[in-house]
Amino acid sequence: MMTEPGLHVDVNADRSTTVRLSGEIGSDNLAAVRQAFDCAAGSAPVIVDLTEVQFLDSAGVGLLFEVAGERGMELVLGPGCAVFSVIQVSGLDEVATIRSAC
Repeated sequence: MMTEPGLHVDVNADRSTTVRLSGEIGSDNLAAVRQAFDCAAGSAPVIVDLTEVQFLDSAGVGLLFEVAGERGMELVLGPGCAVFSVIQVSGLDEVATIRSAC
């Protein structure tokens, strides 16, 4: 069983929203992650910081695809990001803008 992920939602000066996730993201805790995206109001693309995510399963990837399709998405990935290969293999890097956190 996965632990609850770290979730933090910020409204930026330009009125865009950043959702910072950490820990493990998967089907066991997806409801909490979905709620964080629901709280990320606005119509601008959402910025999703995955630099502290250690695990991302297919359910988590599916949610990110859903959000990217609805609003657009910018993914923030840090150096050595544990889920970078998942983002590439899933094709999420083709529907979201990728930004390095370094």
